[in-house]
Amino acid sequence: MAKKLGAGKVFGTVGSAEKMKCGASFDYDELFLRSDFKKQILQATEQKGVHTVFDPVGGDMREQSLEVLRPFGQLIVVGNASGKEDVPFSSNQLWMSNKSVSGFALGSYAQTAPQIVGKAAKEALQMLARKEIHAEIFGVFSLDEVIDAHVLLEGKNTVGKLLLRINNE
Repeated sequence: MAKKLGAGKVFGTVGSAEKMKCGASFDYDELFLRSDFKKQILQATEQKGVHTVFDPVGGDMREQSLEVLRPFGQLIVVGNASGKEDVPFSSNQLWMSNKSVSGFALGSYAQTAPQIVGKAAKEALQMLARKEIHAEIFGVFSLDEVIDAHVLLEGKNTVGKLLLRINNE
C-alpha cells in the first residue's frame, strides 16, 4: 500500500524464516528477518538509513528502528506485538539526532475521527477489490471459533490475517 501511495523504496521484516514466503508475496523492494534488521537496513541504504519506520513489534525492534532512521526520520509506533516492555526515549536523544517518534492507534483514532477512518477504510477495501494490493488470509473463522482464532494469534502461529465471519452467507 505504501508504494501505491507514493513511497519510494519499501523494506519489510518478518520474524522467522517460515514467514519469508508470505512476506515475499508483497511488493517490498527487500525483505529482511528481524534478527538482522538493523545491519541489513543500513547495508541496503548505504548506511544512510530510512525516512520512516512503522513499528508494530516493539521491544528491541523499536530501539533498532530508531537507530536506522536518517536525520529528520520518523518512527511511528503502531503496536507492541512482542509484548515486551516499552522502550524509553530521551527527548535529548531525539533532539540531538534530529529524529521523531509518534504513535498511531487506529481504534482510538476511529473514535475521534470516524469519517476520516471510514473513508480510508473504504479506499483500502477498493484497492483490495481492484487487486492493487492484497492481504494474505491465514484463515476464516465463525464467531463460534473466535477463541480458537485468538489462541492462534496469541501463539504467533499465523502467517497473514485472520477473518471472522459474522453471518452464514
